Amino acid sequence: AEEQLKVAYAQIKDTQAQLVYSEKMEVVGRLASGVAHEVKNPLAILLQGIEYLYHTLRSDNENVSATLGFMSEAVVRADSIIKGLLDFSRVSEISFSRNDLHQLIDNSLLLMKHEFNKFHIVLSKELYPGDLYIQLDRIKIEQVIMNLLMNSVDAMPSGGMLTLRTDVRPIAKIDPADIDAAADFGDADMLAMLEIEDSGSGVPAELLDKIFFPFVTTKQGKGGTGLGLSIVKNIVEMHNASIVIKNRPTGGVRVVLLFKKTEGGG
Repeated sequence: AEEQLKVAYAQIKDTQAQLVYSEKMEVVGRLASGVAHEVKNPLAILLQGIEYLYHTLRSDNENVSATLGFMSEAVVRADSIIKGLLDFSRVSEISFSRNDLHQLIDNSLLLMKHEFNKFHIVLSKELYPGDLYIQLDRIKIEQVIMNLLMNSVDAMPSGGMLTLRTDVRPIAKIDPADIDAAADFGDADMLAMLEIEDSGSGVPAELLDKIFFPFVTTKQGKGGTGLGLSIVKNIVEMHNASIVIKNRPTGGVRVVLLFKKTEGGG
C-alpha cells in the first residue's frame, strides 16, 4: 500500500507539473502575439533609419560605420526574436491531412543538405521499409523536423554523425521512458516512431527538465532565442503526439517522436 501511495503521489506531481506547463504556455502565447505586433513595426523603422544613415553619412571615422553596423545587427537580432514570438503565437493554426512521414523527412533533409556538407555531418538513415502514413499538418511537422535537425547541426560545429530512424511498433512494446506522460494516443495500438540522434555536445543536465520552456536555450550568445523547442512542443501536442529529448550515454542527444499511425498507404 505504501508503494502504491508513492507511485500515485509521483503521478499526481507529474500531472500537476504538466498542467502548470500547459497554462504557462497558453499565457506566454497570448503575451507573445501582443508584444510581437507592437514591437515589430518600430524595429522596422529603426532598421530603415540605420540603413539610411549608413549610406548617407560620409565620415573618415571608422567607428561611425562600425557602430552603425553593430546597431543594424542588434535590430536584426531583435527582429528574429519577434518573428519567433509570432511563430509561437500562431501555432494554434493547424490543418490536418494524410501524409507519408518518410516524404516529410526527405523534404527536410534536402533543405538541410548544404548545412550537412558545410559542417561535415555524416548522415545515416535507418528507415522502416513500408509507408508511414499519418494524419498531420505537413508544414508544421516539417518545421518540427527542420528545427530538430538544425539543433543537431548546431551541436556538432566540428562535424559528427546524425542518425534518423523510423519504425512502427505496438504501443505496448515501446519503452515508457520514450513516451511523454502528457501524450494522448486515444485507442491507438500502433505508433509511428521517428528517432533523431546526434553525436554532439548534448544538453546540460540542469536544462534537460526545462528544455521545452520558452526562452530556455543551450545556444546563449550564439543566436539562440529559446523559442524553437517551445514551438516544437506545441506543434507535437496539437497532433496528440509525443516528443522526448534525452542525452545519450555515449554523448549527444536522442529525440523520440511518436504519432498515431494511419492504416493503409497511398
